[in-house]
Amino acid sequence: MIKYISIICLSLSLISCGSGNKKTVSQSSLAKNYISEVLNIMRENVVTRYNVDWGNLESEVNTLAANVSSIKDTYPVITKALELLGTNHSFLRSSSGDFVAYHSILNCEQSFEINELIIENIGYVRVDGFSSSNDDLIKNSAIQIQNSIAKQDNENLLGWVVDLRDNNGGNMWSMIAGLGPLFDDNVLGHFIDADENVVSWGYDNGSSLENYQKRVTVDEPYRLLNSLPKIAILSSKRLASSGEAILIAFKKQFNVRVFGTDSCGLSTSNSMFKLSDGSELYLTTAIMADREQNKYGDSVPVDQIEDQADVLNKAIEWLKD
Repeated sequence: MIKYISIICLSLSLISCGSGNKKTVSQSSLAKNYISEVLNIMRENVVTRYNVDWGNLESEVNTLAANVSSIKDTYPVITKALELLGTNHSFLRSSSGDFVAYHSILNCEQSFEINELIIENIGYVRVDGFSSSNDDLIKNSAIQIQNSIAKQDNENLLGWVVDLRDNNGGNMWSMIAGLGPLFDDNVLGHFIDADENVVSWGYDNGSSLENYQKRVTVDEPYRLLNSLPKIAILSSKRLASSGEAILIAFKKQFNVRVFGTDSCGLSTSNSMFKLSDGSELYLTTAIMADREQNKYGDSVPVDQIEDQADVLNKAIEWLKD
């Protein structure tokens, strides 16, 4: 933090003391310091750091950065650095909230429609992507999911369909808390970084947990009438990021089967680093693993490949079998 403040103060003093060419030089210096700031964070934290050719990365970045004269000019340079990191998930967001640098070779598009149905003797829960920085909205999202489960639950249910097909990520903690009644264990998955440091995540008594610390809590958690139901998970190529964490949370659970299409391939975890200009670097720092610490990092596979037009019918057939 002191380093960042020093860079800002130095640059501001250069700008205020000079004019004309001195101002141009100071702006260029600010931009190059900014690139160095980003690269230092990447080198120390990115999950792929032991696989990156840092000599080649710095050479390509320095070539592109030769004529930068403003922070805005650094965005293509940082995009190249993100490309060479190979995470497909990291990105830079400006202080105004705009996505200004991102690179991915993944295609997470898949065309299909989702028709929610009332299915006799089968519960249906749809969990799409959700992102918010508002604590009340985050908590309410979890409560809504649990309320949907509670409303449908009865002793005659044959099982549940959890539809994740349109879940492109966001706040995994509200999703975990909301789906909590359907999980059969406290530890549901792990984050594992480049040095094999492990952080667990899961659910207990209304709360999603990160390393056993509460993240989002439903104050009056619901408990299923049948504690070990059959659960069919619906997956698609659109399913990404935190959505893939939810899919992984059901892996290794008794009586769960995943139908549809393998997920997008962003089963990795980003950490946010605040930069000196107020921008936010979301850098991939860990990969996701299941409750037995089996690593993913790419697409999460389904158990039964099905066309999206027929995936719900196939899931229902299995639940009724």
